[in-house]
Amino acid sequence: MNAEQYRAVIGWFNARPVAKMALRVVSRGAVALVYLSYLGMLAWLAWHRMGQFWPALVVPAAAFLVGTLVRKVIDRPRPYTALGFTPLFPKDKAGQSMPSRHCFSAAAIAAMGWYVLPPLGAVLAVLAVIIAVSRVVTGVHFVSDVLAGLAFGLVFAVAGRVAYIAAASALGF
Repeated sequence: MNAEQYRAVIGWFNARPVAKMALRVVSRGAVALVYLSYLGMLAWLAWHRMGQFWPALVVPAAAFLVGTLVRKVIDRPRPYTALGFTPLFPKDKAGQSMPSRHCFSAAAIAAMGWYVLPPLGAVLAVLAVIIAVSRVVTGVHFVSDVLAGLAFGLVFAVAGRVAYIAAASALGF
């Protein structure tokens, strides 16, 4: 999206307070549901499938840490900084837009959820897409930031799970 498109979308929501409030609820609610589902999944795994608990914990945590470092290195300006507009919901961070941390975290969690219980993974994947769309619509990320975040989280989770299982097998776990 360009500056005019961001301004048009943000203007539309600002002119409709109920829609703006609904977007905020959906945006925050999707993030909360991903993290609450993740905590529930971890608790269930700890109780029922301890062998799957550790990769489900370690892989998304590692994705979060590595992704955060990648963001700092790239340090891409946020769209509202680069294009000179005010985001729908105030934000004070000027950089670290690429990849979207919300998106790569949600994608990594969704991928691990898929391995544990495919329907849970599918629901988490839908929530990750909702998060991605909301991050663009609110003006805090470029489309490329959220696509990179989703791809990074998914690829990292798949590769991380394979690496974790290979390492655990080599160590005799």
